[in-house]
Amino acid sequence: MKKHKEGFTRRRENIRNEYEEYLRSILKNAPLSLFHQDRDLRYTWICNSLPGMWPDEIVGRTDEELLDASAASELTRIKKMVLHEGHGVREEIHLRHNGDEFIFELSIEPIRDPAGVIVGVAGVALDISDLKRIEKTLVRSEELTHRIMETIPDLLSVHDRNRRILFSNWHGGYGYVPPDCRAGHPLCYEAFYPEQGAPCEVCHVQDVFRTGKPVFVEKYNPRVGYLEIHAYPLFDDEGQVVLVIEHIRDISERKRTEERLSKLNETFLAFDADTGENINRLVAFCGEHLGAVCSLYSRIEDGMLCVIGKWNMPPDFVTRDKPEGHICHDMIISGADSLRVMGNLPETGYAETDPNVLRYGLKTYVGKPVTFGGKNVGVLCVVYQEDRVPSEEDEKLMGILAGAIGIEEKRRRAEEEIRRLNADLENKVAERTAQLKAANQELESFSYSVSHDLHTPLMILEGFIRELKDRYADRLDDTGRYFLERIRNAGQRMGQLIDAILRLSSLPRSEVHRETIDLSRMVTLIAAELHQREPERRIEIIVEPDIFAVGDRRLIKIALENLMGNAWKYTGRQAHPVIEFGLEVKDGNRIYFIRDNGIGFSMEAAERLFVPFQRLHDMEEFPGHGIGLATVKRIIDRHGGTIWARGERGKGATFCFTLPLPTTETNAEKINK
Repeated sequence: MKKHKEGFTRRRENIRNEYEEYLRSILKNAPLSLFHQDRDLRYTWICNSLPGMWPDEIVGRTDEELLDASAASELTRIKKMVLHEGHGVREEIHLRHNGDEFIFELSIEPIRDPAGVIVGVAGVALDISDLKRIEKTLVRSEELTHRIMETIPDLLSVHDRNRRILFSNWHGGYGYVPPDCRAGHPLCYEAFYPEQGAPCEVCHVQDVFRTGKPVFVEKYNPRVGYLEIHAYPLFDDEGQVVLVIEHIRDISERKRTEERLSKLNETFLAFDADTGENINRLVAFCGEHLGAVCSLYSRIEDGMLCVIGKWNMPPDFVTRDKPEGHICHDMIISGADSLRVMGNLPETGYAETDPNVLRYGLKTYVGKPVTFGGKNVGVLCVVYQEDRVPSEEDEKLMGILAGAIGIEEKRRRAEEEIRRLNADLENKVAERTAQLKAANQELESFSYSVSHDLHTPLMILEGFIRELKDRYADRLDDTGRYFLERIRNAGQRMGQLIDAILRLSSLPRSEVHRETIDLSRMVTLIAAELHQREPERRIEIIVEPDIFAVGDRRLIKIALENLMGNAWKYTGRQAHPVIEFGLEVKDGNRIYFIRDNGIGFSMEAAERLFVPFQRLHDMEEFPGHGIGLATVKRIIDRHGGTIWARGERGKGATFCFTLPLPTTETNAEKINK
């Protein structure tokens, strides 16, 4: 029996030892420090001591022997209180050891013997240093987040599904929400739209909860103005919307600016040619949108300060006055182009020098110089009968309007300069016209003189030559008859030359009668006439059919006769002469041409072709008076066209000319046929 009892005792002791070892291993891996101390507060047992300490170093020693004075003093105070009062204590303490700080959550209980006498203390210390650091970091992060949220000028808020505001920075133009409405989790419509007493008919927050998509709306709040609202969903791990973040911005000022710009654009679109009326529109716009009692634009004219544009001015307002002492005059001569605000006008020197200050009870003046050519030419101003400080938007608007007035001033001066130049031009044109008229009269007199005074002697000369030939030809030898024939031919050539000069001089004065001309038919008839004069010649003439143009039939015929005549003459030595008339279209231009395979010319001499009396070939070889091509050029010039030539010596020549397109649809259809 005794052996059985001893065996049971040993087994129980082994079990207890195993259990204690099991608990000890658990406690060693736990973030806890467990200890026993006797009544002298010497450690009798400890598990998980402070970092850097070993249990063998601690057992048998007191806190004063282990820790610094301040930490030991605090621990001793708490433990003595437990020994004295006989009940447990739970406190948070801070300990420093080897330069490190630890934070513990300390629980102390008294240890009693079987008789109930307190023989020591037992304690548990939980290291919460990391937790406290995390809490401190979270607090700082939250404070930073709140600081950031408070810095944002717009309203930010977080809503739950029941329309309650879980968080808001309560500003951004919404300072009207009273503090008692901000406490707790108020309903959004009670905070922002209390006059409704019910949720908004269309709730964008609920739309986000329902659809899971961001929402953007613009709304009007009667106590704030126009609002721009963005609402964004916040999802949980399962993709469900749990919160809605709302961002609201007061856009009332932007709306006012947009309205101003829209009306300003309408004002600009209403501008017309009258610069004075345009300036009046700008001045009126300035006064209306800046809430002034009146507005005006003034400039210096003939040494006087003149009001050019005005809005809402009193009937007795003086619009033309001596400039000295007026605020506007001082701004013009100052040279500065920045906006100027002058308040408390009755207390300034202008109360005595500017009669309008006291006469109309003005207190505030706002002016912006109008510049042109780098200097002030006038001032746009608004005045108030109360103290007024213009907003930044007001200042920008005045700058825009002053710039627009400056443009109108530039246009006005340009128009005045144009009128002056036009007047000078009209005088010069009239003077030049008179000179041309006189020159034309002299030219007509000269032409008549040439026609009458030169033709008469030639006719007499021709008559005597004819009489001489008829009466005395038999008395002359061959040489005499040859000389007589030469004299007769020279007289005829002089008559032809005089007629050509008269035709050339009369071309600039002749009136152009425009009509549709069948150039193909006209060239064909001219070619037939040339054949009749020299029927013995065998020459190929190619005429492209249905070529039409618009011009003076008589003048165009003269031009074509000269061109065809030249081609006929200069192909005289060719075995197989060819003359071609046709049309080319290049870059949208219709180019008429007459081409031959005659003797041609060198392009170096092309510029001399159209100069009167300039000839490129020997007179004896190819007779002519050198005026034909000059006549052609003048005719084409009279029609507003151009003429030029291409050629090569021994390989023919091509004369090209253009004529303006017709203005009537019928003629155009015929020409483009």
